[in-house]
Amino acid sequence: MKKALILGYGVSGKGSAKMLVNLGYKVYFFDEYTTCGEYVNLYGRDMWEEMQDIDLVVVSPSFDMSHNVVELARKCGVEVIGEIELGYRNCGDNIIAITGTNGKTTTTMLVNHILKCAGFDSRAVGNIGQSFCSELADSDQDADYYVLEVSSYQLESVSHFKPHIAVCLNISADHLARHKTLLAYQNIKKKIFLRQQQNDFAILGYDNEIVRDFSSSMKGNVYYFSTKHRVRGAYINNDKVFFLDQDSEQVCNTKELGITAEYNLQNVLASIVVAKLLGIANNTIVKAIASFKMPRFRNEYIGNIRGINFYNDSKATNFDSTISACKSLGGDIALIVGGYDKGISYQSFFDVLPTNVKHIVACGGNVNTIMEFLPEQRSFGFERTSSLDRAVRLAYEKGCDNVLFSPTTSSFDRYSNYEERGRDFDRCFKELSSEEKQ
Repeated sequence: MKKALILGYGVSGKGSAKMLVNLGYKVYFFDEYTTCGEYVNLYGRDMWEEMQDIDLVVVSPSFDMSHNVVELARKCGVEVIGEIELGYRNCGDNIIAITGTNGKTTTTMLVNHILKCAGFDSRAVGNIGQSFCSELADSDQDADYYVLEVSSYQLESVSHFKPHIAVCLNISADHLARHKTLLAYQNIKKKIFLRQQQNDFAILGYDNEIVRDFSSSMKGNVYYFSTKHRVRGAYINNDKVFFLDQDSEQVCNTKELGITAEYNLQNVLASIVVAKLLGIANNTIVKAIASFKMPRFRNEYIGNIRGINFYNDSKATNFDSTISACKSLGGDIALIVGGYDKGISYQSFFDVLPTNVKHIVACGGNVNTIMEFLPEQRSFGFERTSSLDRAVRLAYEKGCDNVLFSPTTSSFDRYSNYEERGRDFDRCFKELSSEEKQ
């Protein structure tokens, strides 16, 4: 019996285990933090000796590809792949893969929703929270399409992965604590297109210069989406959405979509390109988009206290997300930022901070880093605090039109993920609202 070692016992690792067992492997785990149920955890063992009997190593996204166990496996001649690669090798040519710094989850869910509305058996998996391998292992029948949200951590470990349709929405500085440089980060993102052939489709965000330049090395058919330029693909002109291939056709008026924020329009345009390439009718696409409910914690309006609007943008894990959220709001903003310290300079953030941000409250693990880059001359007030409860109270007391919780970074200083962080902000809002009603 072949033996496989899985690094990490989270969602990805458990999904890989299901598939490997179905494929006849005996499964072992290496996880420092978790007991592994029915599987043997090799953490703390002599890994050199253990590796001699291993046929395959599957890496979870939380494990850096420079991890010493990964390096040991390679020295021993053991193939190392990730869960996305494992799933791809046991799936047909029916994968739509979506990556980018921002908007991956929304676009993945929207594409999946459009396909379902068009009558396809479509399943959203990957970084969105549902393991690709688990979906494949648990299902008796293949889907028409698997719509994969793919992160840079997952793309690190692919080798043969070749989605039929691959989308890169945008790229900006993120995850540099792991990837070290922006160039390394963008090259990892680029791997989503690396093995595509002439019958495959590459969809690029034209308004992002880094992504636009990917086209020079594409082997697949290249399409774009843009809110500013007429491109081969989906674009906006005079409040109308068009799709251009051989000829240009009007898909709809932007008002029919019920979406105004530019960052969400970018996600919508990318989804429209996917749908058009799959031959879905315009009226089906438009109805699906209009009925789509945006996922939580993405610049989400959660309520009003004494005339002040509160927005929960916990999903904002990088600068671009927060800047986009600020630009989308009318009126003055009291902005709450802070979280995990990624080791990234805040200079570029403050350089482009919209003028409607009148006050910033910082809390979390990277407060000192934020303060280090505060401009000497600034048009906004600044305070720091140790708790989110206090930050919400301070932001509210500024009397701005909006309180925006948009952290600019990951949640791992205090929370397991952005959803948990978002729920905590909801709690803070509800408690403040109850106090103010008394």
